[in-house]
Amino acid sequence: MTTPETGCSTTAAGQALLVRLDRLEPGRPHRRLMFQGGLGYTFDSFDGALMGYALSAVIVIWGITAGTAGWLLSSIFFGYLVGALGAGLLADRFGRRRLMMCALLVFCVFSLLMATSSGTAELFLWRALSGVGIGAETTLIAPYISEFLPARHRGRFVARTVGFLALGYVLAGIAAPLVISPHPETGWRIAAVLAAAPVLLLLWWRKNLPESPRYLIARGRIDEAAHVVEKFERESAVAGHQAAPADEDTPTSGAAARPAAPRERNILGQLAALWQGRTARTTLVLWVLWFILTGVNYGFTSWMPAMLVAAKGFTITKSFVFALVTALAQIPGYYVASALIERMERKWLIAAYATGATLAALGVALAEGQAALLVSSAFLAAFTNGSAAVYYAYTAELYPTAIRTTGMGAASAVGRIGAIAAPITIGYLYQSVGFTNVFLALVGALAVAVAVIVAFGEKTAGRSLEQLEGTTA
Repeated sequence: MTTPETGCSTTAAGQALLVRLDRLEPGRPHRRLMFQGGLGYTFDSFDGALMGYALSAVIVIWGITAGTAGWLLSSIFFGYLVGALGAGLLADRFGRRRLMMCALLVFCVFSLLMATSSGTAELFLWRALSGVGIGAETTLIAPYISEFLPARHRGRFVARTVGFLALGYVLAGIAAPLVISPHPETGWRIAAVLAAAPVLLLLWWRKNLPESPRYLIARGRIDEAAHVVEKFERESAVAGHQAAPADEDTPTSGAAARPAAPRERNILGQLAALWQGRTARTTLVLWVLWFILTGVNYGFTSWMPAMLVAAKGFTITKSFVFALVTALAQIPGYYVASALIERMERKWLIAAYATGATLAALGVALAEGQAALLVSSAFLAAFTNGSAAVYYAYTAELYPTAIRTTGMGAASAVGRIGAIAAPITIGYLYQSVGFTNVFLALVGALAVAVAVIVAFGEKTAGRSLEQLEGTTA
């Protein structure tokens, strides 16, 4: 039976751990987490991009119509939606680490089965089921890592982790001409196997991932949280009392140091909590951002190779090379964002990137030559993908620990709805209004995203997760 005295001491112990965690200078264990989480994003984007190229080849080889092709290109996002929402809800109840491991296993199994597909329906099914694993994985990495980091470094570390997505796109751009182009009929199947292989290594490597100490404290598991914090202090070569002292920019008292009280909610209660008090406005803003920015990004990525072949007369190989150049442009997009994220308020940085993407989409729509098309596409890829480095970190900051992965999962799921709708819509729009008008439609959607974040976005930079929890309650 828990006594009042025990409850107070537990709260004090959790409070002390949060202070130590927020004062600890990032060191080797934080960098290791960033690298492990980053490789997860790398393999996820590698699969998404490589299979986008593979499906573009399948569309041509199998003579699939544009409308049906849109559904096939969207197949993975149906799985993303289920995986993101399910993992977010479950990770707030059962822990971040366990769900991340399960997600990798699901992805591996169904990616391998995808290589055996003999028809469009079967390919759609296996691709959607593999997307469940990827959707869960990408949803959990950012909030998981953010819960280990102090306020003054959180945005930069999370942005750099998300920036590993660019590496996967580049590797896919290199692999596609080598694996798919020489023999597209069998090359796309080899690509499916290749996309799954690196995740097996990551699954083994993550056996020793720690559970989030903030999650453990929120669940009342203070001893386990203390073990994680002490391990991080040892590996960073400091004792708890030697961690960086608090200063005016590092709030560690009051709301900043108050652990969330353990509280059981059912699944409907977790979702309902996203729409209570000021959190409702946060949820609405994030859902609009994720729907538009994710939809534009994946709609562009999924359709660009196929549209270059159909509308611009490119060969499959040339369209892959074109896509590789745009993938390379993502790297500066991500890393400029990671350099600016602690210098600018997050909402203004998202607005700046969305504005850049709007102008780039307009450039694609109006481009008359291949050089102008390439430059505009490169900027569009840089801005849409670079914005992800900010809005992933931003979303993970805005929800309290007890519903953080629920909030992240719901926002990511809404983003996947955008990613489902965009390729399907583009498929039908392209048939009826053509290449230019497709990108003019993207311009309008991006302009809405800019207006929403400027008018309603919250400020988060330099504030601890516990302090933000107090302001969004």
